[in-house]
Amino acid sequence: MPWQPYRYIGVGRELWHREPVGVGAPAMIPKLCGLCKQQRTEKPASLYWAWTAENGRRKAYKQKVCVDCMRDKYVPLIAASEEPVLICPACGMSTVDDYEAVYLTYCLPGMPPGQSEMPLCAEHATIVRAWALEGASLLPDRQQDDSRGVGVGGPRSYAPDSKATWDALGLAPQRRDG
Repeated sequence: MPWQPYRYIGVGRELWHREPVGVGAPAMIPKLCGLCKQQRTEKPASLYWAWTAENGRRKAYKQKVCVDCMRDKYVPLIAASEEPVLICPACGMSTVDDYEAVYLTYCLPGMPPGQSEMPLCAEHATIVRAWALEGASLLPDRQQDDSRGVGVGGPRSYAPDSKATWDALGLAPQRRDG
């Protein structure tokens, strides 16, 4: 069926859709891609971004992107991040001494969710975070249960050592003399 322009009341701009197929079939409502701002009728990919800000607080965002933007912008970064070495997936520079981690959970239509941790150099961390913010919505901050010293997931700005963990649980390890 041909694409037909249709002006939705209250939207103020032209949206495109296909005529319903069959009796009682609803029209596909177009969704706006967070990156390219194009209206698409296919289901978008859901991206959940997280990183630790300079103040030590976790920042997380949800972004919806079309298949084309996912393929062009993010798939090369995800593929390059699969290597178990600390190199920037955008430029290939070694990030052993200093990197800015960006965490991504992605849900592609019809596929199981996937995760990627990107050890980006400072320059590319800024670029990737800017892409992640385009058309994204801020997710609520996860609260940390300070009584147990345990967070609820996501990137942490610190990791307690094993002695501090045992002390917090009241289970100081006993030394065995044999």
